[in-house]
Amino acid sequence: MNSPFSSPSFPHANILIVEDEEGPRESLKLILSPYYNLCTVDRAEVALDILQNQPIDLITLDLKLPDGYGTDILSSLREMGKDVDVIIITGYGTLQSAIEAIRPWVAAYILKPFNVSELLDVIQKTLERRKRLSSLQDAIQAFGSLWTSGIDTQSAIPHIETLLEAKHGDLLEHAKRVNFYASLLSEHLNLSQTDRDLIHLGAYLHDVGKIGIHDRLLSKNSTLTNQDQELLKCHPSIGIQMISNIPFHQAVVDIIRHHHERFDGMGFPEGLRGEAIPMPARIVALANTFDNIVTGQDRSSPLPIPEAREAIRLEGGKSLDPQLADLFAKVVW
Repeated sequence: MNSPFSSPSFPHANILIVEDEEGPRESLKLILSPYYNLCTVDRAEVALDILQNQPIDLITLDLKLPDGYGTDILSSLREMGKDVDVIIITGYGTLQSAIEAIRPWVAAYILKPFNVSELLDVIQKTLERRKRLSSLQDAIQAFGSLWTSGIDTQSAIPHIETLLEAKHGDLLEHAKRVNFYASLLSEHLNLSQTDRDLIHLGAYLHDVGKIGIHDRLLSKNSTLTNQDQELLKCHPSIGIQMISNIPFHQAVVDIIRHHHERFDGMGFPEGLRGEAIPMPARIVALANTFDNIVTGQDRSSPLPIPEAREAIRLEGGKSLDPQLADLFAKVVW
């Protein structure tokens, strides 16, 4: 298949325009052609053929097409495992009827008639995010190589901090606080120095899977739908995939995978109950819960330390290990 791309003046991204109306399609070509490699199609079948055979970074997608729906293309992308950003550009009525079904899978939505400045801004931010995520993935691989060659826990922390901060500053600050609380609790348990070091490392890495979550879902100002919440719940599994080629100790893997399990068995991703949840994960889960309470991440406003301490005690036997909750409530001030 011959390449369908025009000769660009800024050849850093390949954009596929999927639009059946000639007017909007030609407008998109006129606006974007000075900056990006473009390919334009008017049918889902042709779009999928191009996605199979051409490197595409971003799709502008209409939801209503002559031979199907934009949602069909989204489903096919997921089935193919294609790493492509999608921006929906469609009419209000069509968007309203489909938005809840597709929201977790797209980068942005723009309504027709679109504003040129808004369109260019959204595309630029989406591609910048894509580039940043690619850099983060490269950094993870580089970190894996360092770890495999013998980097120790203390030397690893600055590399992890760099990764988290590059994704989102709040992610790093949260990791630091969770590490502090987990380390505080670990000091009052009969653990070896090796075990404490592993919890220290795992606490920093517990949310590493959020590197693979879209920025808008991590924003404090974002109102999340039920589907958004379900997507966020994927971050432990994403984290495990991200570190799959790095030979971390099982305790670190357990922390990443199980820090959202609950003592009563109502957590995720596996619904483990009680002591079936590995001890390092129970420790970090408590630290994570405490930080969410004192920063207001899980309620309308943060709680002061005395009230947060009591909230932790009350969670014993529910979301948290009761013995750990009672001990933590005694030692945190």
